[in-house]
Amino acid sequence: MQHYIKIINEKNLTVYFSFLILLIWWLIFGYDLSNEPYVWDDLHFFREYTAEELKNSWTGNWDSDGVETLSYRPVAVLYYHFIYIIFNENTFLLRNFVILEAFFLILLTNNLLNYLNFSKGQIIIFTSLIIFSKIFITLISFFTLSALIFAYILTISSILFFFVSINKKKGIFFIISVFLSAAAIFVREELYVIPIILFLLYFYKYEINIKNLYQCLKRISFFLILVFLHMFLRKKFVPDAAHLELIGNKIMFGDNIIGFGGLIKALKSSFLPMGYYSSQYSYEIQKYFSLIWLILIFLALIVIFKNFDEIKRNLKKISLIILITIACCLPHLTIDRSFGIFLSSIFALTAISALINNLFLNQKNSINNVVILKRLIATLILMVGIFGGIYRSYLHVESMNQFSKNIVEYDSMFIYGYKNQGIKISIPPVRYEKKKAHLKNLNIFDFNWGSKIEDSSPLIIKNRYHPLSF
Repeated sequence: MQHYIKIINEKNLTVYFSFLILLIWWLIFGYDLSNEPYVWDDLHFFREYTAEELKNSWTGNWDSDGVETLSYRPVAVLYYHFIYIIFNENTFLLRNFVILEAFFLILLTNNLLNYLNFSKGQIIIFTSLIIFSKIFITLISFFTLSALIFAYILTISSILFFFVSINKKKGIFFIISVFLSAAAIFVREELYVIPIILFLLYFYKYEINIKNLYQCLKRISFFLILVFLHMFLRKKFVPDAAHLELIGNKIMFGDNIIGFGGLIKALKSSFLPMGYYSSQYSYEIQKYFSLIWLILIFLALIVIFKNFDEIKRNLKKISLIILITIACCLPHLTIDRSFGIFLSSIFALTAISALINNLFLNQKNSINNVVILKRLIATLILMVGIFGGIYRSYLHVESMNQFSKNIVEYDSMFIYGYKNQGIKISIPPVRYEKKKAHLKNLNIFDFNWGSKIEDSSPLIIKNRYHPLSF
């Protein structure tokens, strides 16, 4: 009996640990977040859509109010519609549902890492870093972004079914994989990267040879068709949306020139659980966390590279993880978005976790100065990543608070600003009146973007970071 209990405990170790880490996270952030209402884009996204609006989202712009970025995201509209039918105006339950969504996403990701033969130690370290990272709380603190959590759940599930279909040799699993990817892409076009991720993960799992290349491309072609189908429908039904175009000698996405600046920023941010360090807006404490983190990573790499034989054995896997991280950042070639780096952060922090775990391992089972140094560096990397992530997460929560300057500005835009422009915003009446009363309590009776709105009331928080900061 004890033997079976031990097997069960070992099998579910990462699940128990993930739950423990999430519980600690909830005690730090969850309760306060649970009391935050709908803000900003939430005000009109979460509602009961009419049958006509749901139908039109498949043949036109996703936002029937016409105030959001033009795009083709019909499944996102369905997500907002059904979530609102379930939770209505109860944001406490909705917030905790979103937290559970994020937790399920972590469990799925851990399952994928386990499938890719990452050790329990690596998965536990990864879980600690990702849950306390800035990107994790970014997705949870803004209800609108929970659609992205849903899209990532679909994406990771699709990847798992893709590999299960190969192992089990059952077409039904492959069909499920394709369907899940289609749903993810129709939530958010950033998921165009799914075929690239699948291609690179395929060769992470299997040998690189002509036979496997043929088998892989044959399977990936179905996912590429999904991408081109969405691009075609987006162009057909939302022709005024930004599209890739060659103008002169420049590749444009709408009014933006395709460049590597956004990709590089997203890539660097993916390796930093404490958020991207900017000389323009970052505070000193974040600067110190970032610098110490980078110095420790550099020292760890020096120590690891002394064991060149091990690096050589894992060179293919290391290279592919880096390539997957870069691939996940490709959407930022168009517009860099701080909330769009979760997938790239998975693989970036997986690489860091493997590095930390390697430092903890003692191949010779003897304690000496080198072993102590390695474990010290590993412990410091982990601690700096976790506490740096907690610090930046706290500042992000501050920026998303209903009393923060930026949120008050955005809320006043939805209550007064669009109305002044003659635009009718579809905000449920009860929510509209509550938000209007909230703004009245802050002595805000109209919209005036750019004014010193924080002077309206001492209750307004002069948040240190913008909600969209990396």
